[in-house]
Amino acid sequence: MPTGQVGGAGLTRLAALRPEELRWRCDPVTLGFETTKNVRPLDTFVGQERGISAIDLAVRITAPDYNLFIAGAAGTGRTSLTLDLLRRAAAVRPASSDWCYFHNFREPDRPIAVELPAGMGRELAVDLDELIERCRAELPRLIEADVGKRVPDPGFGQLAVGGRLEALRNKYAQVPGVIRHVDAIEGELERLESSRAAGARSGSGVVPPIWTRFEANVFVTHDHDAGAPVVWEPDPTVPNLAGRIDYRPSLVGIDTDFRYIRAGAIQRANGGYLVMNARDLLADRSAYITLKRALRERAVRLESPPDQNAALPLAALRPDPIPLRIRVVLIGDAALYTRLRDRDEDFARLFKVKGEFTVFTDRNSAAIQTYAAFVARSVRDCGLLPFAADAVARVIEGGARIAEDRNRLTARFGLVEELLVESDAAARAREAESVRAVDVKAALEARGRRSDLIEEGLQRLIDEGVIAIETDSKIVGQVNGLAVRELDDYAFARPTRITARTGPGFGGILDIERQTHLSGPSHTKGVLTLEGYLLGKYGQRQPLALTARLTFEQTYGGVDGDSASSPELYAVLSSLGELPIDQGIAVTGSVDQRGDVQAIGGVNEKIEGHFLVCKARGLTGHQGVIIPKANVRNLMLDPEVVDAVAAGKFHVWAITNIDEGIELLTGVPAGQARNDGSYAPDTVHGRVQARLAAYAENLERYARPPRSSSNGRSRIAKTPRPAR
Repeated sequence: MPTGQVGGAGLTRLAALRPEELRWRCDPVTLGFETTKNVRPLDTFVGQERGISAIDLAVRITAPDYNLFIAGAAGTGRTSLTLDLLRRAAAVRPASSDWCYFHNFREPDRPIAVELPAGMGRELAVDLDELIERCRAELPRLIEADVGKRVPDPGFGQLAVGGRLEALRNKYAQVPGVIRHVDAIEGELERLESSRAAGARSGSGVVPPIWTRFEANVFVTHDHDAGAPVVWEPDPTVPNLAGRIDYRPSLVGIDTDFRYIRAGAIQRANGGYLVMNARDLLADRSAYITLKRALRERAVRLESPPDQNAALPLAALRPDPIPLRIRVVLIGDAALYTRLRDRDEDFARLFKVKGEFTVFTDRNSAAIQTYAAFVARSVRDCGLLPFAADAVARVIEGGARIAEDRNRLTARFGLVEELLVESDAAARAREAESVRAVDVKAALEARGRRSDLIEEGLQRLIDEGVIAIETDSKIVGQVNGLAVRELDDYAFARPTRITARTGPGFGGILDIERQTHLSGPSHTKGVLTLEGYLLGKYGQRQPLALTARLTFEQTYGGVDGDSASSPELYAVLSSLGELPIDQGIAVTGSVDQRGDVQAIGGVNEKIEGHFLVCKARGLTGHQGVIIPKANVRNLMLDPEVVDAVAAGKFHVWAITNIDEGIELLTGVPAGQARNDGSYAPDTVHGRVQARLAAYAENLERYARPPRSSSNGRSRIAKTPRPAR
């Protein structure tokens, strides 16, 4: 194992990480149960105190414009938790009002909106239907009485219709809008009676009234005991949000009336809560504008402007607007919230409350028990087989892997539940009575196989030598960096050759990726940081006379991130010092201008990617990966890698600075600066310093003016001017 004294004097090879440092293991015995049959299912919310506090604030505040934006990653329970908390709050609030639209006898194109107590709208509709049936029965008698003269004319007020109108007035006395509608109906009937009498004298008879004008369109209705409404709108288009007006063909064109006004999510949620996914809402800009207008005006308007391009005449309605008392909750990610707040002043004013959902929770005994309780709840709710303790332990370890931190567990319980369902399927495939750790492992492996087509193709290209990767040689100016490729919910890594060529000049470090527009801003920043390191390390005693070229070989899809800055620096130092780098050791980590190595992302995938390449070619016992020491807490490596490390076939080193890394890669001491700023010649820094001094001297020599001959003329002929 490559530890202890190696190479020249002063070199102490850094010890590799121990197997127990590469993965945290959850001991099933510590869980305290055999299967989830003995675990009480989770019935509370944990780990999202910030989000819960924001929801509570939005519920308690009654002032307008305190609408809520829930910011968090998918799978954190942001939607289900929000809906559950809102439903709990809504259950103790009074039910929202019913709303009905009535025919406007004076202005038929402007239907009248009337608010009623919850549940009364349906009751009113039944009463009006009964009134209409009575009118249908009574009117023929009136016609016969007036035209045949067989019975005396009883007059309108003496008919049962008049009695029903009075009963409606008494029943709905608390709703002025209904009383006005009943009065309008009475006026219409009296008008019809006058028309009937005139028709009888002329012998023309009478045309029955259009009874539908007496009806009530129960636009929105609620149960009296149901509490305030909580509406989730999955497809927030303008009609689904603000409602619509339907049409029907008629003899004169396309017609409509008050009966065809349909409520949207805003009207249904009025008096309660409307919840939507923010990205779905923004997908239809008109819908977002409609929502903002309704919140600003505190009313929702529904209109059907005439269509100038319609083939047939199209009727238009302008229903009364409905006053709005609503709390809107948008659910999205933090980046979307920031963009909306920065770019839309209306958003900042209308959505004053932000709730944040975290993607992880601290790993402690309470969190572990919470995970077990969550598994038990999923078993109950999803109808899964019971999970044995070893399976639950494996799921909890998976939670640490997803969190990319051995001291934390993921709070994206949606992802955890997916793993539970897939593990259940694996257990059922082997006709087991409970889910075991082997089933969780099978589910994880199956998930990888479903998504690893591109990874498999890349590995084949490496195996066949199409993509050149060295793992058992030493090369000057070349190092294996590690790049993560993310494909939706799947990520993997493979080593990538990074090469450097250096020479005298004042061009500094030139990034070929940047020059070819294949470099992202983070990668460019990392390369520029290297110049700061070289300037501070070697540019204090003499000018830094260096031109260097860096590139990612056989990479054509673009590079970003600063995790390659440390391997790029190693390649430059190797080229300057003419020191071969061990290609069996891959490197990841960003570097600052002082040479400190900093944490990066995707450390597990990067180590596993290099391991798979080395495994395919045969593990030698000298291969491994150098990572930043700050990333040790993120290690949750595949058990196969941990086993290989335990067997001494593979290694992982954690470093804090460039000196430690260059010693591991070259086997040569990095060197310590002397009092005068120089380094010993047999060290890495000494060799680099000497090479840079030679570059500076050569540049100075070639930049001197030519010496004159004895007759005063230059020994070098002047270069002729080019022809113009």
